[in-house]
Amino acid sequence: MKAFETNEQFIYSLIIDDLDDTISPTHKVLLENWRSASKENEKTYQEFVQVEQNISELYHEQPYTAQSSWDILDQKIDQLEHKWIQKEKDQHTKIWYSIAASVLLVLSLGYYFVNKTTYTTVSNEQDAAIKNITLPDGTQVQLNGGATIKYASHSFKTNRKLQLLNGEIFVKVKHQEKYPFLVDLGDVKALDVGTSFNIIKHNRDIVLIVADGEVALQQPLASKSVRLSAGTIGRYASATGKLTVEKNTDPNYKSWMNKEFTFIETPLSEVVKQLNKVYKTSIIIDGNNLETRKLTAHLHYQTPDSALKVITATLQCKMTTEAGSYILAEKQ
Repeated sequence: MKAFETNEQFIYSLIIDDLDDTISPTHKVLLENWRSASKENEKTYQEFVQVEQNISELYHEQPYTAQSSWDILDQKIDQLEHKWIQKEKDQHTKIWYSIAASVLLVLSLGYYFVNKTTYTTVSNEQDAAIKNITLPDGTQVQLNGGATIKYASHSFKTNRKLQLLNGEIFVKVKHQEKYPFLVDLGDVKALDVGTSFNIIKHNRDIVLIVADGEVALQQPLASKSVRLSAGTIGRYASATGKLTVEKNTDPNYKSWMNKEFTFIETPLSEVVKQLNKVYKTSIIIDGNNLETRKLTAHLHYQTPDSALKVITATLQCKMTTEAGSYILAEKQ
């Protein structure tokens, strides 16, 4: 690892190949080792991901042709060569060459991204409402706040690969035998076998819950794969590299989409935690005794006001509002 830690151009080429899905298995292992070697390395990788997303958005707003991009790059090179000639007699020539080389590297990377980017990137703001999109093949995707996906729109009907860069999504796949649907999650991949499923990606950790059908959760570098059926969870822990399967015991895993909750003898503190997350609001419990009170109820309301009215009636407590927050307290 240390032999190429300082070879930035080599590392950059691995990152670019990875983002372009052309990296070899051997180089993929090298890149993963480099990313996990330090937080700074992972930060650098994520910066490349962000650059690609930004340029992708810029490309769709103001597309460039490959020829025009290279013409501009040629002009930049000519300008730099002229500066080099003027500085040849200067005692700091080597410094200028280093600066010029760095500028050319940045320009090359920038134009590489512009010219190779044919992806559509869809992001949802952290505190925004759910975003619904339909992919070119008819597959429906719902993005929770903070989620970002990417796909090649021009070839998606025959190359049905969706990349989840971060966040939580729910996918209802339009099944096709000829062209399988694949979700690229980085270290692991989810292959549809005719299904709908929920995925959470936080950093490099993955949680996939199958609602209907089956999903094959694959770990290509380790040659591992697990098959998930409806009602099961597949987990990938990046720290250990392990894939695990377990039964889904959370009836509310889709509540962020449908605002539907089922609570069975659930402490009010946990109820409020889930409501705050889904409704993106602030609900405060005033009193330790109330926090431990248990709720059994089925809630299906689009606003927190309606849900809290059912809770206060069930637990015989009161609700007030203060500074934009809901406050639950014992009745006096």
